[in-house]
Amino acid sequence: MPRCSPEAFFAYKNLSARYRPETGLPVSSAQMASGSGAGTSSRAESQAASSRTAAPDFTVYDQSGKAVRLSSFRGKPVVLNFWASWCYYCKQEMPEFQKAYNAQKGKIQFLFVDWNDGRQETQEKGAAFLKQNGYTFPAYYDLNQEAVSAYGLTGIPATVFIRADGTVAGGQAGAMDSGTLENGIKLITE
Repeated sequence: MPRCSPEAFFAYKNLSARYRPETGLPVSSAQMASGSGAGTSSRAESQAASSRTAAPDFTVYDQSGKAVRLSSFRGKPVVLNFWASWCYYCKQEMPEFQKAYNAQKGKIQFLFVDWNDGRQETQEKGAAFLKQNGYTFPAYYDLNQEAVSAYGLTGIPATVFIRADGTVAGGQAGAMDSGTLENGIKLITE
């Protein structure tokens, strides 16, 4: 089982206090300060910006084996999804992610991180699954389980929405439906 890093623990504690059950995504500090999430003042927005949690960085590998760091995508909003080819709920949400990827391609960076344990899930199994099902979103392979450890994951699927400035806007453990995915994308694009 992966150990939870101090950064992941802090992010969990910070985000869990701002979780909005009706959407499955946390609200920002600015939305909490205003009460409704609409019409926040610039003071509340600046307080929110200073209290944002940086997304824990990690290294994963693309299909060709090139190392890729999450931080290399700073400057662009990121949808970070953790999955594996054997995961039933991962398979259930993938068509929605493919639709979102097709609609947002070029505007948002999608990182689909395949949790590789070297036995149940390998890069070869993950790549074969994606090819067999016609998924075209960019897949990365967590060969050393660095990404999973950075986020303290104990299960999948899990999705994190990261703003262009590299801070976490929200996330959800478990399968995501189209409405929740749309709400998460709004958190990082509006």
